[in-house]
Amino acid sequence: MSGVNADYAGLLDTAGKLNATANRVEGTRNSLALRYRQLGAGWGDKKYQELGDILRECNSALRSVAKTLLLGEKSVLMLADSLREYENLNLGNGSGAGGSQLPGGNAAARAETYVQDNLGVWVNGKAPAGYPEVITARYENAQPNARKVFDRFAESLVIRDADYPTSETPHYAPRDREGHPRGVYYNAGADASNPRGAGSTYFHELGHMIDHTATGCQGHLSNTEEFRAALVADGENVLRLFQQQDDRGQDQFLRYLYQDAAHSFSDLIDATTSGQLAGRYGHRREYWQRAGALQAEAFAHFFEASMGGGWKLELLSNMFPTAFGIFSDMMDSLQPQELNRVLRR
Repeated sequence: MSGVNADYAGLLDTAGKLNATANRVEGTRNSLALRYRQLGAGWGDKKYQELGDILRECNSALRSVAKTLLLGEKSVLMLADSLREYENLNLGNGSGAGGSQLPGGNAAARAETYVQDNLGVWVNGKAPAGYPEVITARYENAQPNARKVFDRFAESLVIRDADYPTSETPHYAPRDREGHPRGVYYNAGADASNPRGAGSTYFHELGHMIDHTATGCQGHLSNTEEFRAALVADGENVLRLFQQQDDRGQDQFLRYLYQDAAHSFSDLIDATTSGQLAGRYGHRREYWQRAGALQAEAFAHFFEASMGGGWKLELLSNMFPTAFGIFSDMMDSLQPQELNRVLRR
């Protein structure tokens, strides 16, 4: 069973790629049709008609390809669901050598006690009074595309320790290490009274795990040059606007930036401006030198804000509009699709 979760995540990744490819094929088909119509404004002879016949054949073929890809996606999702049911069946069969298998699990983790929280995530540790209700409220107020992605991956997510010492940094461990298996480590009690917003750490760290799991744990969905360049360009644009303000305007902006609820913006603006503009929150400079670190943090920040993060969602989407648009495309690429959905026209 050690490979079941990796296989499940790999199937989800394959389904997402099939859907994205189908959309690209359909987009090409639409683009060809549009360009042909535009040619018709000044070109209506026999050659134009002959070209139209060729394009209609191409469009028909492309539509068939798109439908086939969507059929393949549906089949892969059905297979993934079957694999997940098989995995869940084994989760209920006890412990020991043939016992519970958690996402990214190993033998050392089986001695721990895991339960599924009210959103379907596997958790080892206690939730303080009122905390489950906070998490549920954020889930119910989440952006629809982010909530669907959360639903899709929930049973593949695991919090290894919800009582992690507050003296240690909450984190997602992407690889199994001796005594420290893959999963999220944080303190639920501290997160219940988090000054950045209750539940912020929960959704941020699970955002990291989704980013990793979406690739079958073979990389990170966020790790693209397009996303990195958009983040840097958006950040530099904010810096230019800040520098154009008078002293009063800059002071007002910095007070805005130093709010606890602006923690995500503070972290990302510090990273994208090399510390020229920063608030109360941020990572050390050497952290941002790691390949993919900027994209991974932005993905987790954007995801956390999208999961009922309130005002910070508006802040991030306004300050990093291009990058947030790319993040939204990532969320859309992970949506489960119905077989009979209407293709884009």
